[in-house]
Amino acid sequence: MIRSNRLLPALSVLGSLLIPIALRAQEPVAEARSAEAAAEPRPARVLTEEQARLNLESFDIVWETIRDKHFDPDLNGVDWPSVREELRPKMAEAGTMDEARATLQEMVKRLNQSHFGIIPQSVYEAIDGDEDDSGGDGATGLHIRAVEGEALVVQVEPGSPAEEAGIEAGWVVEQVEGKPIAPVLEKVAEVYEDSTQYDLYASRAVERRLGGPTGSDRTIRFRDGEGEQVDRTLTLARPRGTVARFGNLPPMSVYFESRVVDEAIPYVHWSAFFDPASLIPKIGEAITGHLDAPGLILDLRGNPGGIGAMAMGICGWLFDESGLKLGTMSTRDTNLNFVVFPRAETFKGPVAVLVDGCSASTSEIFAGGLQDLGRARIFGSRTAGAALPSVVVKLPNGDGFQYAFANYVSASGSTLEGTGVIPDQEVWPSRSALLSGGDPVLDAAVTWIRAQADE
Repeated sequence: MIRSNRLLPALSVLGSLLIPIALRAQEPVAEARSAEAAAEPRPARVLTEEQARLNLESFDIVWETIRDKHFDPDLNGVDWPSVREELRPKMAEAGTMDEARATLQEMVKRLNQSHFGIIPQSVYEAIDGDEDDSGGDGATGLHIRAVEGEALVVQVEPGSPAEEAGIEAGWVVEQVEGKPIAPVLEKVAEVYEDSTQYDLYASRAVERRLGGPTGSDRTIRFRDGEGEQVDRTLTLARPRGTVARFGNLPPMSVYFESRVVDEAIPYVHWSAFFDPASLIPKIGEAITGHLDAPGLILDLRGNPGGIGAMAMGICGWLFDESGLKLGTMSTRDTNLNFVVFPRAETFKGPVAVLVDGCSASTSEIFAGGLQDLGRARIFGSRTAGAALPSVVVKLPNGDGFQYAFANYVSASGSTLEGTGVIPDQEVWPSRSALLSGGDPVLDAAVTWIRAQADE
């Protein structure tokens, strides 16, 4: 029986307009290890009969899932029954977990598609955390990104427990409940350092440890702006925003903010593509209320995606030409064209979109589509390359298995999966800039918009 990952729940498509939020492995993860690490001597670990049985059960689950749920019924031209006939005996003969995992990786690799992979148990557990690490909806109000191997605080939400405790952007999280964070990031980097999805996995691994039941405490050790270690105990609060529910998906906290920056430029940010009935009118009002502005900034940093149709609806305020599309998503049974339908009022000025390594799924389709159509300039760092609707499940042997059940091709004919949206202007968060109260990505967007107005 397939068991869902606590951190990365298996999500289902509801109709043809939903892109589920789930983290995706970019490559067969065993191959992502460096040659030096692979060459290090490792003690052999002989499998028990029970472990061998669980490995075979895991093999069968992976093989059957790909056979039944792959978006291409021809499985990319691979003779799938022959793959099973060839590799299942090899799995039965595996004497160590490394050998068994290598066989699973070999099977998945036969597809020659980057968005299918096996996540080793040690990495799976590093991301997912211990049973007592989380398990609630309480939040600190801290947003984390892995920068130079450290858990850097890139944002402190206003009114949050973190702000009340005096924590500032630019601080570094070193320990949570006495457990160091560095080994967690090192474990994730073993597999994902060269992947477009490293930021996504690393930030989730840290933020999961920061979470817990509302009202519970988290004692966190930081390195502050002066380089000193400081401890803060935060009482977790309900997440910012409102709780949105959609079909069978888990509840998602969604928030929206809009303000004017540099005296005249509207800035719009939303945390996820959920709660369309509430969110889309707010976005529309923020855009149409400033039709004469010198430019518009849409901030998708940290936005993991959500309902795909919302990307089409929001883009309608940015185009006055009919017949355009952001791209096409295909499953075994249907093709969904992300068509843009212009609204009655549209913003015609320069548009800047801010992204980072935690912008995924619908965020990538939105940003990549605007980039392909020449409607926006993208600022920040490469997105997660996790555009496909996919799930991650825990196998009986403890490893994780990620698979996609749809394919997506952008307006330019390229794929975003495993590649991500590459910004027109790369700008990275830095500890020094954050400590001084700056936002380098936002600042770069403002500078570009002002330059367009001066031309």
